[in-house]
Amino acid sequence: MMKPSIRNQALRLFALSLAAIALLASILLAACQEEEVKVGETARVKVAVSLAIFADFVREVGGDRVDVSTLIPAGADPHTYDPPPSRVARLTEADLVIVNGLGLEAALQDVIEENTPSSTPIIELSRGLSATNDQQSANPHLWLDVQNAIAYVERIRDALVEIDPPSAESYRANADSYLAELRTLDQEVATAIDSIPADRRKLVTFHDAFSYLAQRYGLQVVGVVVASPGKEPSAKDVADLVEAIAAEGVPAVFKEPEYNSRILELAADDAGVEVCTLYSHALDKKVDTYVKLMRFNAKELVRCLA
Repeated sequence: MMKPSIRNQALRLFALSLAAIALLASILLAACQEEEVKVGETARVKVAVSLAIFADFVREVGGDRVDVSTLIPAGADPHTYDPPPSRVARLTEADLVIVNGLGLEAALQDVIEENTPSSTPIIELSRGLSATNDQQSANPHLWLDVQNAIAYVERIRDALVEIDPPSAESYRANADSYLAELRTLDQEVATAIDSIPADRRKLVTFHDAFSYLAQRYGLQVVGVVVASPGKEPSAKDVADLVEAIAAEGVPAVFKEPEYNSRILELAADDAGVEVCTLYSHALDKKVDTYVKLMRFNAKELVRCLA
């Protein structure tokens, strides 16, 4: 029979062994969990975009394989926005940066160039596409022609495939599905605007964002309140706009949710026409995707001009 002292020592050793095994198991479990998190984080491509509308494009193509952040918040003017450090940090962490180009992010250009890692690609979605002139510079709002939005999505697809080859099949499949939706959308917008009498397809808007929409779908831009970014209209500018509204027989004018529309409303009141709404780039609770934005615009144009 084992002596009490020897038996007690054996029990203590056994208990210590169990404790050591439990501690080792706990350490291994924590390490596995930490590794799973790291793998999950690595698998998601971090993409920083200038506008929320481009974030929508990226999510459609990237699905759950991307983590998208936006540099310019809803309601801010992309032509003049100065981001705080919290948003600038999104550039330093990005695997891919996506901007429009054509001067849209002119106020952010230095910030983007100085804070994006040298190994991180910066994709200009508008590069190589045909642009119209807005005063002395190119008009950057290409995406309001759905054909240009299709080109943007194809460029995003190719960028994601290049930066994350293991997920290429997923990116291509997602893009194919979304591109088919956009081609249908293009026809929907064209059909809707075709229903407006030709002599009433006239646009007066807050700023010159809708020239591509007008060219693609057969509208005429009669006038704008703000001719170029950051320029305040003079009293003469407003008087000329009121005169143009009356002379052209414009049925309605169109404000944009992200801009103060007071001057446009005064001009509309003087001319005796309705104030309606068009979205150029901002997304909100009512219009939270590009497809919804374009459908809203088409319906609003028909409602206000037909």
